[in-house]
Amino acid sequence: MNRSITFIILLLSFISVSAQNTQNEPVEIESKSTKSGDTLKLKINFIVQDDWMVYDSLGGEQGPIPLSFNNEAVLNLKLIQIKKPKTKHKYDDIFEIDLWYFTNNVTYELDFLILDPSVPVSGTILLEYMSCNLTSGVCLPPKLVEVPVTM
Repeated sequence: MNRSITFIILLLSFISVSAQNTQNEPVEIESKSTKSGDTLKLKINFIVQDDWMVYDSLGGEQGPIPLSFNNEAVLNLKLIQIKKPKTKHKYDDIFEIDLWYFTNNVTYELDFLILDPSVPVSGTILLEYMSCNLTSGVCLPPKLVEVPVTM
């Protein structure tokens, strides 16, 4: 019963914020690609406004939407690793799980192997993330962002 009430409150918050938040997004994303030999490094910089946070990962299967990177739409690259920045941690009483999140500016580095140097790299990385306001507790619906991969 308690989880149902919590879910309804969060759903109403999402609907309310969706209606109100047509101005500035609290998170800006910048990216830059660099090539070195047979590898490509994509740096994705998150610029988060004051009093906002983005969920990085969860210590369970239920909760807010954590940050994810989908590189299925990128041709001629194989993901080697994702270097994550240092994140903050807290136990969330509402979701009843451990949460990792970041605030301010952070950079993720995605390292790729170029499969065939004679074939151009093209496509986009699809990011999905969810942000919440640390002061009001209001969360925005999950956001999808396409990040182009260029060489």
